[in-house]
Amino acid sequence: MIAQVVKSVEFNAKEIKDCQSKTQILEKEMKRFDTENVALKERVLEMERYKRRWNLKLRGMKEQENESTRERVLQIVLKIAPHWADKMCSVIDSVHRLGKREEAKHRQVIMQFTMRHYRDELWRLTKRSAVFKELNVSFAEHILPADREARAAVWPQIKQAREAGQKAYFRGPTGYINVKRIVVP
Repeated sequence: MIAQVVKSVEFNAKEIKDCQSKTQILEKEMKRFDTENVALKERVLEMERYKRRWNLKLRGMKEQENESTRERVLQIVLKIAPHWADKMCSVIDSVHRLGKREEAKHRQVIMQFTMRHYRDELWRLTKRSAVFKELNVSFAEHILPADREARAAVWPQIKQAREAGQKAYFRGPTGYINVKRIVVP
């Protein structure tokens, strides 16, 4: 009987050692997977940021029943950039509203351009445009929610620097004052 107990204990001890070595291997793999996962998430975010750089968000355009969102947006853009009249269809690729339709709410519109050059030009033209005030609409960057949160965290510092006459701006999720990167408090 004692021999059987000894055999059982030796067998259990061997199984425990095997489990411990497997656990150590799995822990190393988990660390590698965690590191890889973080890198992949950052890469996906960067790819999405890059893709969104081709877009502008139009805010304030009221929804109409059975509207052609694309046609309405093209008419607004033509008022701002009449020199694009001949090539408008090749400037703006796609136009759509964000989210599900809700009563008493007007969804924002995403405009995707065929070239970033066109997007940047329109963005510059809107800074001087009276059309927006007439129509009560505005353009905004199409940024990620995580980037919006990061910007909100440093906005007080950016605002204070601008009021003090310093050069303060955002590049992606990061804020800069006088070309120096701002660290989140």
